[in-house]
Amino acid sequence: MNVEKIKRFLLLGCLALFFASFYASGVYALTCETTPGKIPITLGYHGTKVTIQGKDLHAPDVIVQIHSDIGEEHLKYIGKASGIFWMKLGNMIFENVPAVYLVYSNRNIHEILPSQKCEELSIGFDSLKKKAKIRSSLKDLDREKWLAEFLKFKQKEHLYREQPGIVKVDQANGAYSVEIDWPFEAPPGEYFVEVFAVQNGEVVDKAESKIKVERVGIEKQLSHMAFERPALYGIIAIIVAIVAGFGVGMVFKGGGGH
Repeated sequence: MNVEKIKRFLLLGCLALFFASFYASGVYALTCETTPGKIPITLGYHGTKVTIQGKDLHAPDVIVQIHSDIGEEHLKYIGKASGIFWMKLGNMIFENVPAVYLVYSNRNIHEILPSQKCEELSIGFDSLKKKAKIRSSLKDLDREKWLAEFLKFKQKEHLYREQPGIVKVDQANGAYSVEIDWPFEAPPGEYFVEVFAVQNGEVVDKAESKIKVERVGIEKQLSHMAFERPALYGIIAIIVAIVAGFGVGMVFKGGGGH
């Protein structure tokens, strides 16, 4: 047997071992496609619809998770000053949390995955609360109370969401899909999409994608001006406010003259 035949034999053997281990591990080529993959923020932008779908699904349950980078969220807490007036008393910094966190599934995630698995994979609000940290000058900080308030606030802002029963699973064709309302409150940036295929309480496959949100056109120019040339931006804002006020005044003046 010459050297070339030996090389081909070894190559075929390696390929056979690779594919055997690939299928034996229960890993499939689950796909994830986001439409649109890029969301432009224009002057009239007010959110949009986003579809997430994929094929080669070999499991009955699916969890779709979308989040921004893990970081810090700075909020202010209120209380009674001198026991009389309600006002903002100080800052509260929530660490190890994303600015945006959206979770969708075909049924309740705690029916799909055990709590321990959710915590290991960082899936769901309960997992997020366990990993979050709080820094504040507030004395006798009630961690559970303030984390619950934080979640309420983020949900009210449409930046955090847990929606079971919204992901459609087509087991016959090995496909899944979900259409979501992308929150216009979500800031520009890159967002990570993670899709977990789950069977018998175990994640058997995973697919990933990204969504990019960016300012375009005049919105981008105004944003750039606000940071790079704040004085000019301020002057333009004042002029626009004066013109707008003058226009409103003319409308009411014309409407009230009879």
